Amino acid sequence: MLILFQWIFAHLLGDFVLQTRNMVRHKKRFKATSWHLWAHCLLHGILVYIITQQWQLWQVPVIVIISHFIIDVWKLNRKDNGLYFFLDQTLHLLVLLLCWLIFIQPAGKPLTYLQQWLHYTPFWIIGTGYLIISLPMSYFLGYATQRWRKEAEELAIRSSVSLSEAGKWIGIFERILVYTFVITNHFEGIGFLIAAKSILRFNDIKGSEARKEAEYVLIGTLMSFSASILVALAIRQFLPHTA
Repeated sequence: MLILFQWIFAHLLGDFVLQTRNMVRHKKRFKATSWHLWAHCLLHGILVYIITQQWQLWQVPVIVIISHFIIDVWKLNRKDNGLYFFLDQTLHLLVLLLCWLIFIQPAGKPLTYLQQWLHYTPFWIIGTGYLIISLPMSYFLGYATQRWRKEAEELAIRSSVSLSEAGKWIGIFERILVYTFVITNHFEGIGFLIAAKSILRFNDIKGSEARKEAEYVLIGTLMSFSASILVALAIRQFLPHTA
């Protein structure tokens, strides 16, 4: 695994630390003919080769250089948005993973690793908990707070403009954090999360006209935290070696 993470380190170093905005602009303007693109791809191959110092595996930096060029050219001819950024990074990492599976791991070993993960009980138990507290819990909490939501939304429309579905995603991420804190036995993290959210919401709850909205947020937050804690505690009971 060491070599794989060294390659990933080399990729992150080359793509995010050693690549400047001027290089990115030049690549977007000239695309496949940009000398910055060629230098960028060559740098990735050099980093992979030097950091791992596996001199006999000269094929890997060659594959990295060629694949990086092809993937970057493909991305440069697409819209500059989050989806293509994610796909671009995923493809780069898949190339490194395939190189690791082909050149580093013994024959049949990758399949053994995969089978071990597929039969690793805590992976499925904890993963089930993460799924429960994400979107399914959002729907449940939405129905549970439905009686107060209409009044709060009317006040929010009159007082300020809110981002579309921001509350939904804030709730999902806060439940993921709470669930993770409980699963890893770091209950103190929940206190820091509550304190941070209280500070961020302080200005929003000033004034009598925002009282209903503040109460709605408080109800939703307490329900969200309680649900995450209860799900995590239930999941812990199915995990081996947990109290």
